[in-house]
Amino acid sequence: MTTRLKNIAKLALFTTTLLTIGCASMFKTTTHVPIQVYADPLESSIYLDDEKVSETFHQIEYPYKSDKKFTYRIEKDGFEPKTVIIEKKFNTYAYLNLLTFLFSPVLFLIDHANDALFIYKSPSENIKLEVNENYKEKTETPTYKQFELDRSKLKNTKGLIVFNGYVTEILVTDGDGNKYDIKNTPFLFAPGNFEVQSKFYTSFKKGNYQHTYTAKTPITSKLTLQPASAIAVCTDFDSVKNTSTHTLISSGKPNPYLSSETTLKRFNMARLCPKSIFMQKVNP
Repeated sequence: MTTRLKNIAKLALFTTTLLTIGCASMFKTTTHVPIQVYADPLESSIYLDDEKVSETFHQIEYPYKSDKKFTYRIEKDGFEPKTVIIEKKFNTYAYLNLLTFLFSPVLFLIDHANDALFIYKSPSENIKLEVNENYKEKTETPTYKQFELDRSKLKNTKGLIVFNGYVTEILVTDGDGNKYDIKNTPFLFAPGNFEVQSKFYTSFKKGNYQHTYTAKTPITSKLTLQPASAIAVCTDFDSVKNTSTHTLISSGKPNPYLSSETTLKRFNMARLCPKSIFMQKVNP
């Protein structure tokens, strides 16, 4: 190979490496994700730019190459309203480009072109309201009335039953006696009465040892699923009684925003489960 061809090969390799590093610095799969908002307490109204859009949960598809600010307001009778503004902020991952030092200016330009220097981030915690017994949500606004009108149209829309992570041997039985072994994935059902069964299970590493805990017997609970709503079955373990326990968390009344099955499956209802008492004891 001539010297000229060697130089061309080196240049091609250098260019490929540079572009690969630049693309990798985007972290697009972890930063360019939908914006999600969870409200606490349950059934809190969620307003986006003064329009009531949901209750408890809402999601926006990632606004690619946009600088729009999104103003969320969370309200519920008996609680002080809270406003949260979601806007683009500097992507700290982009600092990793400094590891390349000499080429970092080029990589920052690549990140900028790929909308990766400044990104939107979801609130890391549930938006929690403080108690204010005197506050009453305004119910005469057009957007509130429209939401209630849309709610009244939800009759047979499917709902979601989901279990938290500390669980095995899940079984759901509907009002007709049909049984569903749904493992640990979100499963949509027509509204109605159900019987749910599960058994506490967890496995984690502590020090040099892997610990596994499994309850001897399952527990069964009954629940009623509303249209366009979600229920989390939070399984835990009572070490005194040596049995599994259930805490049922419901999103409440039918929610027009959750009438879409795709949206409903994105609703991580299990994140609203209380912290496991058993896990806090064995792995504080």
